[in-house]
Amino acid sequence: MKLTRGGRLAGDLTEDVAKFTSSSGHDVYIADDVVEINLAHVLALVKGGIISKAEGGSLAVALKEMLGKIKSIPPKMEDVHMVVEDAVIKRVGADVGGKIHTGKSRNDQVATALRMRLREFLIEICLNLIKLQKVLLEKASSNVEVVMPGFTHLQHAQPITVAHYLLAYFDMLNRDLDRLLACYSRVNLSPMGSAALAGTGYKLDRRLLAEYLGFDGLVENTLDGVASRDFALEAVSSLSILMVDVSRFAEEIVVWASQEFGYIELPDDHSSTSSIMPQKKNPVTAEVLRARCGDVLGELTSMLTIMKSLPLTYNLDMQEVTPHLWRACESSSLSLRVLADLVVKVRFNEDRLKEVVRKGFSVATELADALVREGGLPFRRAHQVVGEIVRELYASSSSLSEQKPERLADTIFKKAGVRVKPEPIKLAVDPTKNVNIRSTTGGPAFKEVRRMIAVRKRSFAAAEERLSEISRLMEKRKASMYSALSAL
Repeated sequence: MKLTRGGRLAGDLTEDVAKFTSSSGHDVYIADDVVEINLAHVLALVKGGIISKAEGGSLAVALKEMLGKIKSIPPKMEDVHMVVEDAVIKRVGADVGGKIHTGKSRNDQVATALRMRLREFLIEICLNLIKLQKVLLEKASSNVEVVMPGFTHLQHAQPITVAHYLLAYFDMLNRDLDRLLACYSRVNLSPMGSAALAGTGYKLDRRLLAEYLGFDGLVENTLDGVASRDFALEAVSSLSILMVDVSRFAEEIVVWASQEFGYIELPDDHSSTSSIMPQKKNPVTAEVLRARCGDVLGELTSMLTIMKSLPLTYNLDMQEVTPHLWRACESSSLSLRVLADLVVKVRFNEDRLKEVVRKGFSVATELADALVREGGLPFRRAHQVVGEIVRELYASSSSLSEQKPERLADTIFKKAGVRVKPEPIKLAVDPTKNVNIRSTTGGPAFKEVRRMIAVRKRSFAAAEERLSEISRLMEKRKASMYSALSAL
């Protein structure tokens, strides 16, 4: 604390106040990033003629010794920036070490370090998201012809397939991936050189600093560079949408694993049993996935609430945004890995799905369409006729798919006065035929689903290549920085 309190302020903070205002608990996330920021700053100081090459070399050696070694931060040190500066001064002395903070502030350092750590999280999360998408496609590929009821209002609606259902989640996740990649482009901009808020009078090359640190450009306005946390809000907003999609999937897993549905068999290593009821197989992984969504939504709410009334530029309130950011990233990343493993291991109960789709009335829409096509009825009249038939069959605990087509044809004639041949009725009430009639783009027909799977498999290459290019570019820029440091 004496590094910052020895001038304007007298004495140290009380233990409680020091702990209350310190960011030590979550600064370990950005420790190496802060060290690298200081290394880049040393190069900028040397290039600007602000310190000598020899001084820069001494500072660089001291800094490089710290990489990977800051595992905890004492609250009395306030934050990681003070830990780094204090260690440098102890290593090379105050005359040289005291120059490391020339032309910079903790304000621009922390804004830069947060972006550096967040971009690593975003790459990790995107890779985990792609892995989940891959296993969804693999599972879809093996279930193209497994017919199941589709739902609206959790009521049987129309027949679809397991593959068609899984592709819906794939596409939701693909939009999540697009959002995160778009967010990355706004995260990967450097505030470094903004100093406290008004930049610096020293000749520091902000663009060179940005390049050394792997950024694609600058947050140009120095006030904005220090004050903005919208990049963090955007990232967690995108993660919140992602986790809502994860939670919806998890909810269906919970429901479908119940005895009432019995659509899936959960793997044992994603289940638990009861401490008292020996028959239980509880869907605990899926339940926790639902809860983790609530966690991430809560982190976003906290972050938005903290930021909503802050004047420009820096306020210590912003420090309290950071732990919410890291928790949201960690929870989202882990959730994706766990869900991918669950999808690989879950088994769809084909016999049960075949049974429920035949006993339900999800073929009713196609039967009404058949009356329009074959009998010339207006759709609204066909809807009414089929609705009456369904009501009568429901009362007798029977279904459309269990009726002989000839009997249905007679019933239709009695109710609507039109003759429809048994063959189109037979096709309409057969769930598999019903699915394959729906061959419009994006529909559940087997051929169309196979086409969609093939297209989506090809889409991985572009996303993975983009992430690889991002990583390669960052490594190239980091190598350039360390090469320049070696020259000192």
